Amino acid sequence: MKVDTGIDIDIAPEVYNPSDDSYLLVNVIEVSPDERVLDVGTGTGIAALHAAKAGARVTAVDINPHAVACARSNALKNDLKVEVLQSDLFEKVVGLYNVITFNPPYLPDENAPSSWAERAWSGGADGAEVVVRFLEDAWRFLAPNGRIFIILSSFGSIRTVLRTAKERYDIEMVEEKHMFFESILAYRMSVKKSNP
Repeated sequence: MKVDTGIDIDIAPEVYNPSDDSYLLVNVIEVSPDERVLDVGTGTGIAALHAAKAGARVTAVDINPHAVACARSNALKNDLKVEVLQSDLFEKVVGLYNVITFNPPYLPDENAPSSWAERAWSGGADGAEVVVRFLEDAWRFLAPNGRIFIILSSFGSIRTVLRTAKERYDIEMVEEKHMFFESILAYRMSVKKSNP
């Protein structure tokens, strides 16, 4: 997909504002009409809305109640059908999806997040904690030939994430964007055919 400037996104306090990583994710997502898409950590709903506009059947989840309200509002504002649920990763998710998207909190942070806004970027001590939790369960929600599109940052422990991912997924880096002292990387993952 490509970023659609016709999609109007409102932002809200305590909700992650779309940034370079959000737009990179939107640009690498491959989705066909009628495919089922799960957008994890939806924030404002930017990736979910783009998938819905492409004709996908979309469920969006976020642990942050402010993000849930914001994403619902943005779906209504853009007249797009998106089911939005409050869920800690896959906690309230049911069913199988052709595409799962995730722009995770990936920045290293030694301290526990003290606000919803901090939770949106705090990936734990090495920046990989939330991503590893996601990867441990995501395969259970992928339909046959399903794929994951995920964003990682050079500031987080990409090595830890990829080591975890290689156990269960085929991995391909599909795009990289360099910004000052950081690189953000977009990966496509699918369940290995030999997966138990």
